[in-house]
Amino acid sequence: MSQKRWDEIYTKTFGGVWYPDEGLVRFVARFLRRKVGVEAYDDKRPVGRVLDAGCGNGRHLIFFAEQKFDVYGVDISKEGLRVARAWLRKRGLTAYLQASTLTKLPFRPKSFDVVVSCEVLDHMHVRQAIEAMQEFKRVCAKGAYAYVSLRSTADCEYGRGEKTGRNTFVLEEGYEKGLIQHFYDLEDLSELLKGFRILDIESHEKSFPCSFSIDKAFLQSSQGFRGHVDLANLEPFLKYSRWHIAAEKA
Repeated sequence: MSQKRWDEIYTKTFGGVWYPDEGLVRFVARFLRRKVGVEAYDDKRPVGRVLDAGCGNGRHLIFFAEQKFDVYGVDISKEGLRVARAWLRKRGLTAYLQASTLTKLPFRPKSFDVVVSCEVLDHMHVRQAIEAMQEFKRVCAKGAYAYVSLRSTADCEYGRGEKTGRNTFVLEEGYEKGLIQHFYDLEDLSELLKGFRILDIESHEKSFPCSFSIDKAFLQSSQGFRGHVDLANLEPFLKYSRWHIAAEKA
């Protein structure tokens, strides 16, 4: 991934997504800690350190820190880390952040109980993603959990743009224009998750009419529909599709 391009993205006013991934919230509630009251939690298992690999602006750092986890984050973008630090300070929360690639993490083996990576491994060629996943395995303690969110080959953008490999294209629209996007099928997932046991896997799809002006990354737009929707002559729907996977180090 291009550090310069991601720095440009985080410099823009939209700055990415500012709320936690719904799949990650479900993962935490199912396997780690479920909120059952204002200050009450149902702990599923003891958890020490949590790593957000590709933390960006810090939306998941905030989520984990608010629930009193010991949180670490790495990202290729120094601008993204700057935004994350500012947001954490504003909220009075703490996380330990460092600039790093995902294929060579600056941590000792077996350092973490949980590693999460949302919408990151699909922005690199699959071989690099496999290297990164093996790094996650290296820094995971025995029995540690991993959570990843990945774009699916069922997505409407599959096949668009310049093809640079199997299921891999360069995006030609949206604020991520020019970035690599790999779309995962079951064959890819099997290769990516070697050394992990899958605990939970979901395929989530969001559909919208073709005329909806959409930001490809997070299904938001300041413009909404271009015109009005005629239910009597509703156009075909497009589909945004992602995998959400919870796994355990074998």
